[in-house]
Parts: sequence; C-alpha cells; structure tokens
Amino acid sequence: MDSDDLILIVDDDQLHRDLVERYAGLQNIRCISAENGKDALKQMETEPVSIVITDMAMPEMDGMELLQQIRKHYPDTNVIVMTGYSKLYSYIDVIREGASDFIEKPFRKDEFAAKLDRVFRERHLVRELKKAKEKAEAGSKAKTAFLCAMSHELRTPMNGILGFTDLLAHSNIPPPERKYVNMVGQSADRLMKLINQILDFSTIEAGENDFKPSHFYLVDLFEELFVTIKPGATDKGLRLDLEIPPDLMDTMLFGDQLVLARILSNLIDNSIKATDLGIISIKVRKEKKLPDDTIDLLFSVTDQGNGIPPNCKMIFSNRSPRLKTI
Repeated sequence: MDSDDLILIVDDDQLHRDLVERYAGLQNIRCISAENGKDALKQMETEPVSIVITDMAMPEMDGMELLQQIRKHYPDTNVIVMTGYSKLYSYIDVIREGASDFIEKPFRKDEFAAKLDRVFRERHLVRELKKAKEKAEAGSKAKTAFLCAMSHELRTPMNGILGFTDLLAHSNIPPPERKYVNMVGQSADRLMKLINQILDFSTIEAGENDFKPSHFYLVDLFEELFVTIKPGATDKGLRLDLEIPPDLMDTMLFGDQLVLARILSNLIDNSIKATDLGIISIKVRKEKKLPDDTIDLLFSVTDQGNGIPPNCKMIFSNRSPRLKTI
C-alpha cells in the first residue's frame, strides 16, 4: 500500500466504525468515516479515497446504492461490503455490482486484515498494469513518429533520384546504358512506393488522416497513374483495360485524389506482380448519388494471376472516400 492511501468507513453504528478504524490502524492506514451513503459521497468529493468499507443496512442511502454510485463516479475506488444481515444482499449481488469483497459481521481481526491486504495487492497490480500499458503506448507512439519522420526525410532524396534518372533516360545515351538507367528508374520507383506505404501505415496508426481534398477529373487521375504503372505491365506483356462510365468522363469530382491514386496504384501494382499473362481490368462503377451531390464510387481491379486459388473467384476492390460532384 502507498502512504497516501485513504480508507473511508461507512456505517451508522459508531462502535463498528471505531472497530474497523482500529483494525485498519494496526496496518498504519489512514481512515475517515461517515454515518451513511450520502455523507460518504460528500467526503469523496473532497478527498481521494482508495478503499470504501461500507455497511449495507443504513438510513438515507444504503450500502448497495452507495456501491452503485461509487462504481459510476469513482471507478478506481475499491469497495469492501460488510453486513450483519447476510440475507439482505448476497455475496453474488454485491460482487455483480462491482464490490471487491464481502465480509459478514462479526468478523475476526485476521480475516479483516487478510481481505484488506488482498484488495491492496490488487490495487498495486492494477497500477503496475496501467504503467506498463502507458509505457507500451508511449513506445508505440515513438515508433510511429520515427517511421513518419523517416518516410518524409527519405522522400526528398528519392524524388531527386527519380527526377535525374528520368532526365538521363531522355538524353542521348547508347541503348545498353539506357536499359540500365531504366532499370534504376524502375527500382527507384518501387522504393518510392514502399516509402509511401510506410508513411500511410504510420499516419493511419497515429490516427492522423491528413486528407487534402481538391477538384479533379477521373480521366486525368488515371492518365497520371498509368505513366508510372504501365511500363511495368508492358514489360511483362500485360494489357491494362480501363472502364469508366460515360457520364463520369467529364464530371469534375471533389476529394483527395492523392489518397485515391495511391490506393489504386497499390491494387494495380499487386495485380501486375501476380500476373504473368493476360489482362488487368480496372473498372469504376457508380454506386449511388446522394441529394447533396455526394457520390459513392466502387473501384475494382481484376487480374488473371495465380495469387488466388483457382476455385476462388474474387475481385479485389476498394470503396473510395465519398466524392462530391461539381
């Protein structure tokens, strides 16, 4: 037990309050007392109480109602119920309401000491568990912050590598060297995607969904997306088929196109990796349009790869954040 632990003794019988206080004093525990439940709650408003030891049959507010109020307003406070009327409330009744223990009057000094010691050990264990939980949460936050910071720092040099590799690939260099430059560019592009995935994971884990909505057209989004994705598909002899409803071709949307593009990029890139021959189909379907011009779109990516058992027919899809038509 800690030196600041305080016991509140609640009983309308002065003799019983004095007896419990004397027993608790033998363990060097500080005590205060109240004659009924209402007085006890008033004292708890001004002093932090570790354990309440309460009688059940009392005027004004009985022990059961006091127990319920303590569980509601002071969940960290333990309650030991004592009563001379064992049939008034059963052991099961008070434990169900959240009491830590139950003791019948008259009780022996050693019995009281044992129950009090058990409750204090329980409180100590709960405190240690809370400290361990807080420490684990702090470690998780530090890890997430590190991942987020490192991902941001890695993006800057990677953008430089991608930019200069692209310039070099479009310069007058012999075909063999051009092949090597293209291989460097593809590797750098894959590494950049991995960095983006790490950043996505760290921001989601930290609960920091930094959405930045803007106006865009779906056609423009896919054109930019295919600039980086199509070379990988072409190298494997794969064909990318895109299907967008005609009424969405010229419809301006409002949403976070970067998040949407990243999700689609991951889905299509996975399909390219898992497919050696055939077609990768990307479809956009309009689910429903709401009165406020908000629209639900379903994006699906279907491939003919061997990543899924032949007896399973599945379409990997991702429902976009709601988009608004303009």
